[in-house]
Amino acid sequence: MTEAQIPAYVDVRKVFDQEAEFSGPVGLERLPSFSDCLASTQCQVWANLRFCTDTGRSVILGNISANAEVSCQRCLEPVSIELGDEIKLAVLDSEEQLETLEERWEPWIIEDPKIQLASLVEEQLMLCLPLVSYHPDPNCVDALGYQQPQSAADIEDQEAGAENPFAVLKLLKQNDEQV
Repeated sequence: MTEAQIPAYVDVRKVFDQEAEFSGPVGLERLPSFSDCLASTQCQVWANLRFCTDTGRSVILGNISANAEVSCQRCLEPVSIELGDEIKLAVLDSEEQLETLEERWEPWIIEDPKIQLASLVEEQLMLCLPLVSYHPDPNCVDALGYQQPQSAADIEDQEAGAENPFAVLKLLKQNDEQV
């Protein structure tokens, strides 16, 4: 039996009154911006969302998780990463309400009575993507044929043996001064 996906949208006027709760997978076809960040379409996204009120404020609680493949920034090959985030959103009607928002809540300003649940999940996934992804084993660059210095002494030896690219300019300047 397959799990039912979370609904495409919910009506703000009803979902908080009913204290609705949704749990299930979210297909990548509903997350186009997130999909563009992936190296493979082999990704499972799961969301748990609960709509309730806390001290008179409409809030969305829950979590998201995804098992995704992105490109390693060292070797450019796919690397699997686990993404996860806790959701603690306060639903606001306008920016003026930001002043009264407690620190424990992240603001989410909505203008339409319909909340697109996939866009909420996608925003949260994009926020928890690492800035740089790479294999845990630094030897993945060996496949590219890069040679890495072994010690600080090796680096100094390489620098001493390298020709200074500005040496030619220094020579030209000396020749101009002699003339």
